[in-house]
Amino acid sequence: MLKAPPSIEAVAAFIEKIHILYGISEDDLFDISERLEDKHVEKGEVILEQDQRAESFYIIYAGKVDVTRTEKGQLHSCFSSGDYFGADVFFEHDKRNTKITAKEEVLLLELPSSVFSEIPEAIDFLRTHLKAFLICRELLERVNFDWVEDDEGIYFVVNKHPILFWRRAPLPALLTLGSIGVAFWGMWVGSLFPLIVGSIGFIVGLLWLIWDWLDYGNDYYIVTNKRVIWLEKIIGIFDSQKEAQLDEVKSVDAKTDAVVQSFFDYGHVNVNTIFGGVNLQYIPFPRQAHLLIEELWNRAQQEDKQQAKARLQKAIKEQIESAKAVEEKKRKGPPKIEEPKPQKSLSERLFGKRKKKGGKLFSLRFEEGKEIVYRKHIVILLRQIIMPTALSAFLGIYLIYQLYLFFLLQSTDAMHISFILLIALGTAIALGWLAYQYVDWSNDIFKVSEDKIFDIDRKPFGDVQSRSAELKNIESTEYQRHGIISVFFNYGTVYIHIGSEEFEFEDVLDPAGVQQDINHRYHAVQEKAKLEKEKKERNEMIKWLVAYHESTPDIDDMLKEIEEIKRQNAQEEDEAGEEGMA
Repeated sequence: MLKAPPSIEAVAAFIEKIHILYGISEDDLFDISERLEDKHVEKGEVILEQDQRAESFYIIYAGKVDVTRTEKGQLHSCFSSGDYFGADVFFEHDKRNTKITAKEEVLLLELPSSVFSEIPEAIDFLRTHLKAFLICRELLERVNFDWVEDDEGIYFVVNKHPILFWRRAPLPALLTLGSIGVAFWGMWVGSLFPLIVGSIGFIVGLLWLIWDWLDYGNDYYIVTNKRVIWLEKIIGIFDSQKEAQLDEVKSVDAKTDAVVQSFFDYGHVNVNTIFGGVNLQYIPFPRQAHLLIEELWNRAQQEDKQQAKARLQKAIKEQIESAKAVEEKKRKGPPKIEEPKPQKSLSERLFGKRKKKGGKLFSLRFEEGKEIVYRKHIVILLRQIIMPTALSAFLGIYLIYQLYLFFLLQSTDAMHISFILLIALGTAIALGWLAYQYVDWSNDIFKVSEDKIFDIDRKPFGDVQSRSAELKNIESTEYQRHGIISVFFNYGTVYIHIGSEEFEFEDVLDPAGVQQDINHRYHAVQEKAKLEKEKKERNEMIKWLVAYHESTPDIDDMLKEIEEIKRQNAQEEDEAGEEGMA
């Protein structure tokens, strides 16, 4: 069972790091800490049902919970130690639409609503600071981000501040209202031209306003327990996603330097990495976002340290047990001889067992061993083959028609055989052109291996141009989709920045997914390198610890001998002193 915090002071030290409690007075902090009750929840147990009103506010002390929805909105998130839920207990008009389930054994700190009247100032502080995150919850009730991973939770999601929309609104609003005036004036004087112009202006102005509003609502800034993300979209024209991983963050700063920004509570939060970062521009509640990102950033660093400590303890234990096992084997004698394994047949040794593979004729993403291979979107292939396909079809149909007239009907309308052969040659050339375009499309591939990325362009009957770079050198990635066709068919370009070079995975299907593939491989490489470095340092430490462990009996004997020598020397000195006195 998970261990509860040992004292009220330990509870206070734990909860004061949570962003919603930053700035709370010491008295209010201890008022809350004293009234928090331990609650153990087993894996799979439902803590709060959907549409069930919370009767308590909960802080997760240890373990993880799943937050799920069955209707519209964000369908899944995962919260862990330091997170909270049940905030609807502070707001009577709010209704819960999420289900909270223990993903593993969980220890909660529960603040029952029955004690709220005992600590009104502390509750008012919590309620005030939680209001800033209501807008995030409201957005998550309407949108779903399907790229969220199983162990990832969304903590903050906002559009840009509405003031940006109101800055752009005067011109289309003026056009709309002015057009209404022109149309009414045309009706007043009985003139058709002003009425038509006013009607067109009204429609254009209204559509302009609607487009601005929809465009404003398409941009999102998102903070999860793993990354900070900027989703930017212009309807039918542009689509981009840029992100910074929390474990790569070097600094976070917030700016609300203008009077207007401070009055309307909006500003900029810059999340800086060694190679750039993500700038959250014109976001509401910049201070709260700043504090939240710093908290999650520090939490990620602490988790890394705890995992490194756990790996060290495990390695030390394994080394000591391994040393004991070797000594045990020496005492037991040589191991038993194992029976020989059955040998493989000749065909298995020569050819091995072949795995069935799906066809890759038009595959846009497939795996070859541990490599992920991408081709350009099928739309790009259609663009390349539309002309040779049309020409091949026209010449082929015309050739069949002429052959039909010449051989079957023996009609005088048939062309001369030399002209028919010329058409046949043209058809063959057109088909060759078609095949060339397909092979050219098929050979232009992008690959992501376990440690490298590749951009390979192989021309039919020509040279091969290949570029590669190691995943560990990647500085940042982003994707963009330009134009209504690329948005509709979901293809675009992924940009991979490596020093002064830039790799472009052009026109690939689902660029967001490709970006995620690259990021996952990149982090796997970084994690592997970190673990190898830790292992090297750990092995050096373990050698000393194991050597000490193995020599402990010798050291104990040496210490006993030293103590015996000291005792004998002291006894001899005492005897010598007594003889001198005599």
